[in-house]
Amino acid sequence: MLSSSLREKRHYLAIEILAESSLSTEQAKKVILAAIKDFLGSSEAAVAGAQVIGLHTQREKKYGLFALRGILSVNRKKVMKCSAALALLSAIDGKKASCTVRGVSGTLRKLREKFLK
Repeated sequence: MLSSSLREKRHYLAIEILAESSLSTEQAKKVILAAIKDFLGSSEAAVAGAQVIGLHTQREKKYGLFALRGILSVNRKKVMKCSAALALLSAIDGKKASCTVRGVSGTLRKLREKFLK
């Protein structure tokens, strides 16, 4: 096991996807990771190491759109670039969609307390 000084430091992004049509969580995960890979390129996306930790649908529609909320884990040095990649997401399977970053935190507990309540 690596010591804490040698481990890769991670930050967590609270994300929200709004789409015209309903999405499965697997479909949304693929779209998120593909958007990051398209924006950053293969080598930088590998350094970012983006992982979707949790993604769930909201019970009610928001603004008449289907909403998904979740957590994305990325390398702390690539937080801003991953946020930009998600902001550029405009369509999923030909339907209008958008992805917003609700907040960023260094720990999962604080992220859930502040942004996912």
